[in-house]
Amino acid sequence: MPDRTPPEQDDVPPVQRGTGLRTRLLGMALIVSTPPLLVSLLTPMPNSGWRGVLLFGGALIVSIALAVYFGTKISRPVQALIDDAHALAVGVAGHRSRIRSSDEIGSLATALNQMAETVERRNAALADSERRYRFLFDSNPLPMWAWDADTMLVLAVNEAAVEKYGYDRDAFLSLRILDLLDPAEHARFSGARLPFSESKQSAGTWLHRTATGRQLEMEVITTSSRRLGRASWLSVGIDVTARREAERALARSEDQLRQSQKMEAIGTFAGGISHDFSNLLTGMLGYCDLALAMMSADDPVRRDVSEIRALAVRGTDLSKQILAVSRKLVVQPTVLDPNTVIMGLDRLLRRLMGEHIEVSTTLGGDLGTIRIDAAQLEQVMLNLASNARDAMPSGGTLRVSTARVSEAEVQTFGLDAHREWIVIRVADSGVGMTDAVLEHIFEPFFTTKERGKGTGLGLPLAYGMIDQAGGEIRVNSAPGHGTTFHLLLPRLGELPTDLTVEEEVPEVLTGQETVLLTEDEDSVRAVATAALERRGYRVLAAADGDSAIAISRAFPGRIDLLVTDVVMPGMNGRELAEQLEIMRPGLRVLFVSGYTDDAVLLKGVSLDERTFLQKPFTSLQLAKRVRVVLDQSPRVS
Repeated sequence: MPDRTPPEQDDVPPVQRGTGLRTRLLGMALIVSTPPLLVSLLTPMPNSGWRGVLLFGGALIVSIALAVYFGTKISRPVQALIDDAHALAVGVAGHRSRIRSSDEIGSLATALNQMAETVERRNAALADSERRYRFLFDSNPLPMWAWDADTMLVLAVNEAAVEKYGYDRDAFLSLRILDLLDPAEHARFSGARLPFSESKQSAGTWLHRTATGRQLEMEVITTSSRRLGRASWLSVGIDVTARREAERALARSEDQLRQSQKMEAIGTFAGGISHDFSNLLTGMLGYCDLALAMMSADDPVRRDVSEIRALAVRGTDLSKQILAVSRKLVVQPTVLDPNTVIMGLDRLLRRLMGEHIEVSTTLGGDLGTIRIDAAQLEQVMLNLASNARDAMPSGGTLRVSTARVSEAEVQTFGLDAHREWIVIRVADSGVGMTDAVLEHIFEPFFTTKERGKGTGLGLPLAYGMIDQAGGEIRVNSAPGHGTTFHLLLPRLGELPTDLTVEEEVPEVLTGQETVLLTEDEDSVRAVATAALERRGYRVLAAADGDSAIAISRAFPGRIDLLVTDVVMPGMNGRELAEQLEIMRPGLRVLFVSGYTDDAVLLKGVSLDERTFLQKPFTSLQLAKRVRVVLDQSPRVS
């Protein structure tokens, strides 16, 4: 593990070897032998001359010899101990003193050998610990780095960190710890940095940057250490980028699930009452139309009946809105160019916003097409524009734009990366919304407007319509910074459907054909029968599918048209139509329904405006649709 610690001082200056010790010991021996020699010189000898000189010389030689002998005997083991100590100092492995004696020199040698063994055991343990540490550090699959507690310079780094961050090892060792952090984290790091102390540990999640600038979310565990010979921190990082992305995606999915559950609850509620509610409204409208048809223009009751009819019409609009919010409204999606829809709404949007709000439209090129009910998309745009107008009471700017969603935006919005997407943006410069408000904006009946100025269905309606078209809605908003809605819809490669084709309006609404009417609601069946009979049609009325089959078998003449409700007890409208078409080839069919809670019921049912009539409907709408279907070419079985 490379580091910045100074190299150890392995070379110890050698102890100077020579005759210094021996010279000193010889001198001591001479000093010891000098007094006897002096005594012999000063003592009178009986016989002087050569005999005295010889005695003196002999004494001197003996003294020197004794000094050399004893000096050498003492200096050799001491010098050997010095050599042994020097060998241990320079790290000669396995070196031991060979001195074996029972005197003080021998005791020193024994102590020196014991010390050598202790040092070697400790060095071996330390080397083993260092090997283990280096192995764990270098082979750890998680990125690890050590950094100076004072300078914050990186002191050591393992291979996993080199691979994760993309720096080569030398470049990594020239970094400071701040160089690994995303710039947005510097202030938080400075505030969270603690003074160094032993056995301190901390953990946290930080945004890091690689050598290429890629952002990582790292869960970092840091502990204090002095292993590198200085106060330092040892950090190990776990890349949690993918996990956090998955957590955020899961949170988004949970939010969407909760929203779907809320919408499903509303849908269950709406589905439980809308069928009967639509039938009641259809009966009210039908009887009002019948009553008005029998009244003169100056009849005093006519105005009251007209008011009743107007209220019923308002009820039908509310019923359709609730069904749209709950995504149970039967829609008629078409392939269209969103730019065409936006351009068609431009003049209406400008009138809706007023002169105090500037409207800016930017349409993207090579946009492609989407599949959605055109009327619903227009309704969504108008709802968003209306909310934007209310958010800018003092004026501002409404920006409407279309574009293809980039790959980066696909990831940002959490969209399916295997599909191409188109975005319609509606942005205002209004007051914006708080996070608390944003959490509830798609909930049915939630509104921040004054009482009586909002139903709380506008945004839930937009959410339901876009969701029903396979799209998603994202919102960016902050107080004082306006709001931007992103309508995200799957991009198609198909050519747009011609939207200029208008519904055929027959000049004559009367006829003499035979119509088999199947409707389980008595009031609807009664008013529909009366409305058609007044226009000259022969009507065979049935309360259910089995009755309709029986009437068809019993009726000897030609039946030109089957008008049937889709949702009925027992046999549903689709099954009835299939059987009657076998019995009476060429039979024309007009399906009537307000919604269906089971997609299987509508399987095979054409939702073309010419063969499908949405409940609630008026007598006039029924007459027009019947005439259009009868005037079509016969169906080929």
